[in-house]
Amino acid sequence: MTKTAAVSSHRKARTPLPGAATLLHFRRIGYAILSLQLIGFLTWSTLLWSRYELSFDFSMYHQAWYLIAHGDLNPYSSVAGHPFWQNHFELVMWPLAALYWLWPHGVLLLWVQDCCVVAAETVVFTWICREAATAHKPRDARMLAGLGLLLLAASPWIWQSVSFDFHAETIALLLTVLLLRDLADGRRRAWVWVAPLLMCGDVAGTYLAGAGLGGVLAGRRSRLPGAAMAVLGVLSVLAITKIHGNLGSGGGLRVYSYLAGEAGQPLTVGALVKGIALHPATASRTLWDKRADLLANTVPPGLIGLGFLLVLPLITVVLLAGTLFHGLWFAEPIFQNLPVYILLPLGTVTAIGWVLTRHRRVGLILAGLVAAQAIGWAVVWAPQVPVSWVRVAPAAAAELARVQAEVPAGAQVITSEGIMGRFADRRVLLSKSVPGILRPGAGETWAIITPGQGIEIQKTASALALLAELAGPVHARLVTHVDGVWAFRWDSPGPQAIPVTSGYGPLPAWASPGIAGRSVLTGPSSGWHTVATGARGYVIDGIQWQERLGSYVASVRLSASGPVNVEAWDDTGNVLLARRTVSAAKGVQDFTFPVPVARRYWAPGYGGWGPFRAEFVPPPPGQRIEIRVWSPGGETVNVYRASLTRVG
Repeated sequence: MTKTAAVSSHRKARTPLPGAATLLHFRRIGYAILSLQLIGFLTWSTLLWSRYELSFDFSMYHQAWYLIAHGDLNPYSSVAGHPFWQNHFELVMWPLAALYWLWPHGVLLLWVQDCCVVAAETVVFTWICREAATAHKPRDARMLAGLGLLLLAASPWIWQSVSFDFHAETIALLLTVLLLRDLADGRRRAWVWVAPLLMCGDVAGTYLAGAGLGGVLAGRRSRLPGAAMAVLGVLSVLAITKIHGNLGSGGGLRVYSYLAGEAGQPLTVGALVKGIALHPATASRTLWDKRADLLANTVPPGLIGLGFLLVLPLITVVLLAGTLFHGLWFAEPIFQNLPVYILLPLGTVTAIGWVLTRHRRVGLILAGLVAAQAIGWAVVWAPQVPVSWVRVAPAAAAELARVQAEVPAGAQVITSEGIMGRFADRRVLLSKSVPGILRPGAGETWAIITPGQGIEIQKTASALALLAELAGPVHARLVTHVDGVWAFRWDSPGPQAIPVTSGYGPLPAWASPGIAGRSVLTGPSSGWHTVATGARGYVIDGIQWQERLGSYVASVRLSASGPVNVEAWDDTGNVLLARRTVSAAKGVQDFTFPVPVARRYWAPGYGGWGPFRAEFVPPPPGQRIEIRVWSPGGETVNVYRASLTRVG
């Protein structure tokens, strides 16, 4: 090639695409909208932080972040019960710990997550504009770029994702998007992103494998590096599994062994593939059973985008990994599927652009349908974000902040799971959402229990029983009991074993005063109780069990100078099951009455409407059975405890 020809070829390669000029102004508008979205994310994360809406997952990362920043290079996750590196092998937390000294507050982790998600959206939007610029008509280019921006900015699932604590997958997502862009352009720079991506753990390894396979399918320029990256991603996941570095993933391939007819057994990749080939019906049935969530994850960002070969393998890997997992935990629209929400709009715009150049009318119809359904999903699901994630009352959050300010940095803390995230800046943080044993060590210990606040997994009866254990056998000193926040403190000379029961024994009435009652917490805890204020209403309420159908006997210990009603309610259906009227009770007496739980009611859950439907993890099975004591007012009523016992 002559010098003149080489210069001519270079100039041709630099020739602007047909719609590039018309998109310059539109890109600035898009960046402005994404900047506003970032401000919204940062504000939302700050609200979640201030309201203590951070639970188990955030506590693991927050604790590791804090301990690494303070020199513990092998932090132990007291909430998970193993060294932090064994969670997902997320080495990225070590360099992230340096940010602690810029501003030592855990909300910074949430802000990092927000910035990574919007940065990934920005890279994809820029890429979308480049693809849209290939359109021959400027208005088509603007339409395609606007559609891509709508699919990103209007997605309710992205808001759901940034609402759920903190996860290293958001950092991995940004690195994966950068890698895919450079891989598509045939740039060697794509390899720059591989090492930091693998530092994000085993899930990031699956991202690398999917991105590499996309490179293999996309074209000759990316085929060889894509194949190498795919192999490297698979090897990283296998290596992390081999050293037991993915306990947070349920033990790696073991969780998928049911697909091969070997439920709960450790398997190799080859054995798993062979087992699925021999038992294809199991995988097919699982995918079919979760079809609502498969559609909910893929339709809003544009199902047609699956035709874009570069992103197809990665999206397939993400969807299969989540959907084939037991239950709905990873199949529902949530952060595990973030690559789908961010990358599928790119494929959608590319696919519609391809159709436009061949059948313009068909392409315009497709674009209109995709835009309409994206708006529909946003209208139906966006209002559910605050309803789903804000569960701590402002007054309770204010009391939690006051209590947290009193807890010394060196004290070990036991908290309810729904509010534990902000208390994780310490070496020992404990929580128990299911029956078991809490094992705090020697020294100063605080327990902050909020039975009715936050997104709580622990059943109410179990939380009330724990309060009784702290006040009784543990001999902890009650620090506060304001707005549903119960805080205890004690000093232990040695390690302890505190049982967390299911709450089937008598539960303390002093822990559940109603609108017409107040707690009396003086003297020995055996005499603590709730006393009527003299107003008309419930003296106690909220003592609740989760029970299956059957026959039960309720028992309430109380004294009353006049008539009171002792009631049993099925809160799942808001139905009165039984009532006993006590004319008066001189002295403390136990009153029992039968409680038939004969009808199953279903807990209300939002699943969308029309075609905009999704399935989320359902509430715990069983009926929520509650004991209440009602007073007409003007009487002296003391309630000490309540219990519910199954008959037979």
